[in-house]
Amino acid sequence: MKSKYKLAFCTIFNAYIHGKTYTSSPNIDSHYLIVYGGPYHSAQATMFMSMINTSRQFYHQYLVLNKEWSEHPVIRNYKCAVVKKNYISLEIIQRIELVGGEHVAIYKTFWLRIFQRKWKKHHAYKMQRVRNLLKPRGILLREIGIGAQRRHVLYQ
Repeated sequence: MKSKYKLAFCTIFNAYIHGKTYTSSPNIDSHYLIVYGGPYHSAQATMFMSMINTSRQFYHQYLVLNKEWSEHPVIRNYKCAVVKKNYISLEIIQRIELVGGEHVAIYKTFWLRIFQRKWKKHHAYKMQRVRNLLKPRGILLREIGIGAQRRHVLYQ
């Protein structure tokens, strides 16, 4: 089964770092450039982890040595974004090709992050209910036969 979503390493396009020619797409400044993307399977997992660490180290060294990169025509807080530790990471993306032939990414990882936030809230709610049931009042209500639905209402 082929999917339109891929795993890739991406970075924000910067004309100073990546270069721009007369054939480049006019709106490339507002896209994520695919640094490395391809078919992934479990045999490549260790290679990916070493690649992430190596690329983060080299990119951080490059940013420290070159000061001209800090300006970006579209993103105002570009310097703050690229200095973060997890700036280069493995992302779920949809790959598209622009008019100039550049392969850029549309991030899809944010769906996972939304799901994680929802799950954390749900898990915290369930854990709070368990803690309430272990308190003396919860044990008493359970012993006198008040059902779970009613106990839930009494603890709100």
